[in-house]
Amino acid sequence: MEIKLIPPKDYMQVHRLRDYCFPNKYIGARRADFQYWIEQSTTLGAYEGDKVVGQLFILPLNMTVHGENYKMGGIGFVATYPEYRQQGIIKKLMQQALKEMRQNGQFISVLAPFSVSFYRYFGWELFFEKLHYSIPHAMFLSFGKQLDVVKRMSFEWPDETLFQAIQRFHNTQALVNNGSMLRDEAWWKRIERRAPESHFAAYLQADKIAGYIRYTIHDGTFMIHDFIAEDILAEQAIWRFITSHAMSVHTIEGITANGHHFGFQFQEPQFKRDVKMDVMIRIVDACAFMQRYPWREIQEPLYVVLEDDFCTWNECVYRINKEGNVSIIEANSIPDKHMLALPINLFSAMMVGYLSVKDALIYAKKEPVKEVVDQWQRAIPNDKPVFYEYF
Repeated sequence: MEIKLIPPKDYMQVHRLRDYCFPNKYIGARRADFQYWIEQSTTLGAYEGDKVVGQLFILPLNMTVHGENYKMGGIGFVATYPEYRQQGIIKKLMQQALKEMRQNGQFISVLAPFSVSFYRYFGWELFFEKLHYSIPHAMFLSFGKQLDVVKRMSFEWPDETLFQAIQRFHNTQALVNNGSMLRDEAWWKRIERRAPESHFAAYLQADKIAGYIRYTIHDGTFMIHDFIAEDILAEQAIWRFITSHAMSVHTIEGITANGHHFGFQFQEPQFKRDVKMDVMIRIVDACAFMQRYPWREIQEPLYVVLEDDFCTWNECVYRINKEGNVSIIEANSIPDKHMLALPINLFSAMMVGYLSVKDALIYAKKEPVKEVVDQWQRAIPNDKPVFYEYF
């Protein structure tokens, strides 16, 4: 079995494999979108002779970690034909993907797992709790009567000036909201291909966007796909716009972060909520990741040793000095009691702010040393990550 980059002559095989292994066959705009990402991604194939029997995409994306922009490898469209399963094909694809991402400078990676335990084995870890909500008409909120400045557009009836402003606002907020993905023109085009019926509403303060939503309306349901506001006043103004549709919709649905105090301001906040943990993250190159990491407060040098079965280049002892500079040192050069020891999956979830240092050690079945925990907790920003994209 040979693992290699899939050349253009075999792209049709990639379409056939995806259509067979996933529940819905792509047609029209979605098929065109899939073709675009075949061409733009690092598209790996498992070959038996000339036949593509397994595949994996590494999408070239960008993600913020505590305000720092990182190149991110988005793992998607992982598949093998059923008659070739249980042969270690996906394992070989994942191993090659990790090497490719490191070489491409994609020091972190995100995926949506079909099985958490499967991808945890390869070093990915859950890092975001997504809350799905459904608000019936009787519980629609009211933030009073106020004349807000709201501009609308849709993909069908675009306003190019407004759309450009929305894109700029989205990325500005992504740098503020830890864990968010920066959307480039290609990603917005993907959204348009996959959800061409989308509408946009932007709330303006002093002629500048302070918040926006992307939404659809279908069979009486107002479905919110994006909801980004820079402050509470913008959030309330957007809710006023949403509930102005009360005569034509009976339900409002959407997603938000489980850590967000969503509904706290509602008069009747006891509506349906479901929490899903459906995205995982992994640090691909620990040294390079930490060199760029926005350390907060380092009073004394930090030490960490990482366990990583699939990225052996990460299995080192690292020293982070007071200036945030990272170096690799000999394991016997410091006492064990001053060292943090973690597997790469838990270290990844900790560094992006999902797990506390103490929790990461507990889940790793390591004894937390208070002095070490306190030092690391002071050094790591404590903003929780939010990640709403899907690929």
